[in-house]
Amino acid sequence: MTSEKKQLERKQIRLDVKNRINERIPKQQILEELSQLYEDKTTIVKQIEKTPSLAARAKCLKFNYMLLVCLLLALILDVILIFKIDTSLGSGEKILLFNTALSIVLDLVFVIGVFLYFVEIYSWIAARALVTLLTLMISFGYYHSEIHMLVYISLFLVIVSFALGLLMGVKLFPQRVPKVIEIDIDGIEKINKTVYVYPD
Repeated sequence: MTSEKKQLERKQIRLDVKNRINERIPKQQILEELSQLYEDKTTIVKQIEKTPSLAARAKCLKFNYMLLVCLLLALILDVILIFKIDTSLGSGEKILLFNTALSIVLDLVFVIGVFLYFVEIYSWIAARALVTLLTLMISFGYYHSEIHMLVYISLFLVIVSFALGLLMGVKLFPQRVPKVIEIDIDGIEKINKTVYVYPD
């Protein structure tokens, strides 16, 4: 199969998975159906795993809204903070300004990703908290800069967001689990076989 055909097949797989999930077809059934239609089994499995079912979205809707609110509040605080930092005071403040500008960009990316249920976003929120923590350590520990209270509040919101993101990552995107099934061979003998199935 040529590279162009592979790309077209992957694009069609993504579309088929999304359409079938929106039709409330169980993930295991989607896997079995698409495995008969396409050669790229790896893409099928990955796409099914990274697409949350409607049932999972409904169960996690409240937590997803909580996560969005935390990220939006952090974004608003960072926008306010960027106008309060006086860069004329020294290098520590300039580092804080750079961190705040970067945080605004990351917050926007995370808000969009969480709203659209992008699987990678839920774990990457940790990077946002780590960047701010390192900035605080450098600014305060090395340059002895005065840290505005809004920075701490924003960091707290991001840490809460990270905890929610971890929870959501597990609930929305469950991995396949092993299941032992009994197979009848020619009506004479039965054997146990381990297969991997989706929880929902």
